[in-house]
Amino acid sequence: MGKKAEYGRGHNAFLEYVRSIIEHPDYRGMPDPYNDKDEVQWEAPSNRKGGKFKDTHHKRRDWWRKKAEGLGIATNSPKWISRTAKTLHPTKQKPCKRCGRVMDIRYAYPSSTLLRRIKRLKYVNESFPLDPLEHITDLVSRLVDRFEDAVFDDLPKLLKTSSIQPPQVARRLDAWLRWITEEYIPKEPSTLSPGAMSNAPDRLDGFHSFNLCCRSKADKGRSKENLQSYTTDRRVFEYWVEGDWVAADRMMGLIRSDQALRNEDCVNEHPGPCSADHIGPISLGFTHRPEFRLLCKSCNSAKNNRMSYGDVSALRRAEKEGEKVVSWYCERLWDLRKGDVANEETALRLSKLLRDNRHTVMMILEQIARGGHFTFLSTFLGLEYADYHVTFANLRAEEHTTRFDSIDRTNRTTKYAAEQKARRLRVAFNALWDYVNKENRNALYITSPEIEKKVREALCNLDRQHEEIEKLDREMEELLSSDTAWEDDRARELVERIPTPANEPEKFVAARKCLADAMGLVAGRLHDMWTDERYVRASLDDEFLAESKIEATEESSEGD
Repeated sequence: MGKKAEYGRGHNAFLEYVRSIIEHPDYRGMPDPYNDKDEVQWEAPSNRKGGKFKDTHHKRRDWWRKKAEGLGIATNSPKWISRTAKTLHPTKQKPCKRCGRVMDIRYAYPSSTLLRRIKRLKYVNESFPLDPLEHITDLVSRLVDRFEDAVFDDLPKLLKTSSIQPPQVARRLDAWLRWITEEYIPKEPSTLSPGAMSNAPDRLDGFHSFNLCCRSKADKGRSKENLQSYTTDRRVFEYWVEGDWVAADRMMGLIRSDQALRNEDCVNEHPGPCSADHIGPISLGFTHRPEFRLLCKSCNSAKNNRMSYGDVSALRRAEKEGEKVVSWYCERLWDLRKGDVANEETALRLSKLLRDNRHTVMMILEQIARGGHFTFLSTFLGLEYADYHVTFANLRAEEHTTRFDSIDRTNRTTKYAAEQKARRLRVAFNALWDYVNKENRNALYITSPEIEKKVREALCNLDRQHEEIEKLDREMEELLSSDTAWEDDRARELVERIPTPANEPEKFVAARKCLADAMGLVAGRLHDMWTDERYVRASLDDEFLAESKIEATEESSEGD
């Protein structure tokens, strides 16, 4: 070829792989395959600001788009570029750049979920080793070899996912392996992980250089410690609360990964490790702030989703210091009744009122979503916070609570921000629909002709939108109807078109005021029920706590 089929440093097996890919006819025509030193240009990052190869990333994306069209893969379909890379790849295997281990590029390795399921089988114990890097067909073969027919009874429940129900398969190893290889792996089930993550057009072959075996070690951003420090509390989107969720999530992650914070004693003087406890529960409408009380696991579980008198006192102090502690939809109710909390009973009473207030706003937001006004609703989610990376100056624990001197915010320069916005948007809308479809758990929906009038006024404002907003609403509705589309470039492009608070349409502002007025009326109704037996009588305390425990269990999962 007259060029050096070389590529920097790496395991010899990986360098040989690079040579084979660059010479393979399937990758013929790849833009800018070599750099000025005539070496293979394997990477084409999207953030190159200048130079001869600043447009290589975009040219390669166009190349992948043409390849997709040639393979019959629609470029407006979910994960089109990763499906193209997998379809095009000549061997479906690649060696790791770091260690040289050859792994399947497809979803073929047991996830932590599958490994947990296997460990729970009554006949599996410590004598049967489990390896997350073992190919699923090898793992199933080894299970059958050791435990024989018992495995065939359990395979359907081991491999079942929310979208895949294993069919009736003959009780033979070859039949199961054929189904797993031909039907199960291509569907990319949540029980399996890919040996190599898709990364087109950033990498010439369309896959990350580090395989599953080494990615957490070689890729600093994927290390266990770093991933822990980027914890995401999904509840901030599930309950549509306000607050700098990037700063708060970062703080939660640091509590998990920073040994000094994690090993602090619990606020109740129990030994660590401790976890982050919201002083004002998100599930009741309090903002997601980077201030957390440190509680041990047992104390955090016992607290559930209710406020103590100490919590209310701390929140009132934070307000006096200028912090916003409640979201827009419970601000009026909080202002009306926070001064009446004088003991644990009244703190619990306010918790119950706020719970019904939250239930009401979720039902109202669902009405807005049913009207197709997804762009407007998206402006409630604070997606703009994703544009910044935050660090804390002099982070420490004082009186079992996180403290810092200041927050430093820097602009993100990668596509990470758009990916985070897209994922959080999906979480919020899915949670909204799930909430409405669940049983109401004795929650009270507050309504009246006056409240309904305000909601109708909001809808009237939103029904007369600019053509661009209507188009965005339709595109968002289409994406929301898909389980996988939010991983696509189209989703990242879409979320960047959502108006920010600084440029939202006047109709949005008017509709937002109508909803705030509606929730003000809801607050008035709940305020008048302060002494109602629903919120006062002792028998309801146990009911509220039991239901809060159910919610706490359901909300405990983290991360998109």
